[in-house]
Amino acid sequence: MTNQKKECCECSKVLELLIQQNNKLIEQNNQLIQINNEQNAQINHLLEHLDEDQEVDGLSGRSLDGG
Repeated sequence: MTNQKKECCECSKVLELLIQQNNKLIEQNNQLIQINNEQNAQINHLLEHLDEDQEVDGLSGRSLDGG
């Protein structure tokens, strides 16, 4: 096998490994997005309950600075 063919074969192997790693990173990123979406849904659910509780207590609106 010529040097050029050996280099090409090595490059192909490296490229294949990089693609595999990239696919793993994409999968991990998708998992993180799913976790983030679930956490946002939980936060929104809690905020809705907080708003409902404030309405029952006669408070209106929600503000982090107390205003």
